[in-house]
Amino acid sequence: MLPAARPLGPDAGGQWVRRWLSPEWTRMVDDWVTRRLESPIIGEPVTYRARFWSVVRCYETAEGLVWFKENNPGHLFEAGLVAELARLAPDEVILPLAVDVERGWLLTADHGTTLSRADVADQRTRCVVVEALARLQNAVRGQLGPQPGMVTLAPADAGDRVRAIAREWAGQPPGHPLRLEADELHQAEAAADVLDRTVAHLNVPLGLELNDVYAANIFAAGPRFFDFGNAIWGHPAVSLHSFLTSVVEWTGVPLSQAHRDELYDVYLTVAGGRRDDVVATEVLERVHRLVAWVRLIPYADRVELRSRAKIPRTYLAGICGDPQGEDGALA
Repeated sequence: MLPAARPLGPDAGGQWVRRWLSPEWTRMVDDWVTRRLESPIIGEPVTYRARFWSVVRCYETAEGLVWFKENNPGHLFEAGLVAELARLAPDEVILPLAVDVERGWLLTADHGTTLSRADVADQRTRCVVVEALARLQNAVRGQLGPQPGMVTLAPADAGDRVRAIAREWAGQPPGHPLRLEADELHQAEAAADVLDRTVAHLNVPLGLELNDVYAANIFAAGPRFFDFGNAIWGHPAVSLHSFLTSVVEWTGVPLSQAHRDELYDVYLTVAGGRRDDVVATEVLERVHRLVAWVRLIPYADRVELRSRAKIPRTYLAGICGDPQGEDGALA
């Protein structure tokens, strides 16, 4: 059965959502999907979610549901990345039915339900997810490089990247939704200095950092990971903290030190490395989120930028030590 469409967000009046809801785009995509399926489409497809960073459309066939995705050009690499991940780690990720790398189009079969809040609250399930994450990163290590369009960020460069973003925003004119005032710029530069001291020693080979290991992005069966539009080429262990952060956000309860230590042990047993280094990468989680989101800014119109500026601003605030959450802004 087709899922109900998600409500539109505050960027609904922007250029990307308007494009993705247009009859012209819909006919073009439906034709592309139809020609790539062996089983006919049943009923009327549903545009499940449209945000300015991506659109997801769902189709019902006699063989089950299939999902189509197109990304904003800032995340265009995802379709090609999924194809590579499916080749290298077919048991850990979604398997594409068709890919158009140039247009960033991806068609995949449905893989069942995603993790529930009860799953996320269960430590045994969390251990299974962390082990699968480490297996995925192991499978692609040395076999995959950064895809065209992916951000590459070494830990030692994190402070400079934060400074550059903050200074660019501080230079925006009054009234610009990303403009930083002098005190905000000072806080960001101070946070960048802390990053310099904290992570400069993390000199490890860079690898795939999924950067959005969120319960809703993990099919329970497997488990299988999907939604790689935020991925960057960086310190892989930051993906672990991405998942741990999402656990706390979903449950509303801090992880106990015993549970956190167990999850570190599960990850390190498969991925290797030093515990101290993995712990130290926690400060990079919001940095990676910020640099991934910044890729979208050149493709945002005024409506999209104004309605969604809270997201990158809150990532920057998190880097500066402000604990305010931002995930509600992502709906």
